[in-house]
Amino acid sequence: KKNRLQIISPLQAILSLSLIKMMFQLQLLSSSAQLLGKPKQSSLHQCRPQSRVPPILRHGCISSMAADNGNTSQHLEPSRRAALLALPLFQLASVVPSAMAVRDGAPVEVSSRSPFTLEDFTPEEGWTELDSGLLFKVVKEGEGDLKKGIFDKVDHFQPFPFVTVQYTAYKPNGTAFASTFADRKVWSYQVGVRSEAQDEEGAVMSMRVGEKRQFIITPELAFKRKLFGQLLPQNEEALLVDVELLFLQPY
Repeated sequence: KKNRLQIISPLQAILSLSLIKMMFQLQLLSSSAQLLGKPKQSSLHQCRPQSRVPPILRHGCISSMAADNGNTSQHLEPSRRAALLALPLFQLASVVPSAMAVRDGAPVEVSSRSPFTLEDFTPEEGWTELDSGLLFKVVKEGEGDLKKGIFDKVDHFQPFPFVTVQYTAYKPNGTAFASTFADRKVWSYQVGVRSEAQDEEGAVMSMRVGEKRQFIITPELAFKRKLFGQLLPQNEEALLVDVELLFLQPY
């Protein structure tokens, strides 16, 4: 009788390779643990508990440890070093979670500013109050987008355009509660669609590209509303927002 060829599907091949790889890693970890062994610890030195550190690393914390046989220090043997280097990367990643978090773009702390009250924002300081109760101050005039030839304010465009901003919002005690600098990314959205606090007259709606502006959100304007997609803190005397209009794209 002729031998029949067995045809293996791609899925079966992938599952078989994954199973072989998993078995190899388990065997490697088992061999590494046997190579390292559990070091003898004296009263002079003990390894600090490290619950998140893999056993292969915890067993290796024997450097500069006083040994009972008279040696002043012990070091990993070449075989143990090789086993340490062969440790899978997904285990090494758990040793340095903070460094990985920074590289992944985790939020960073935003500098606070001096505390403020609503009485601090007076016309003498350059602030303008609108009928809605919103106060604003132009920190830097915007020249518009020279490359695109866009020089009008946001509310000039119909339908409302898409804009990109960067901002930081503060509570009266000076701490920031929302910021694109903390998120490490700018905020893009279509103005006037969600009727958020920045869509009020005197806020982003009245800005040109390149302009930097500050505006104050009173408790009446903040009631059950959002600012750039985030719920506003309630029962605060005033909320200060620093915003810069980076780009404008007509609809």
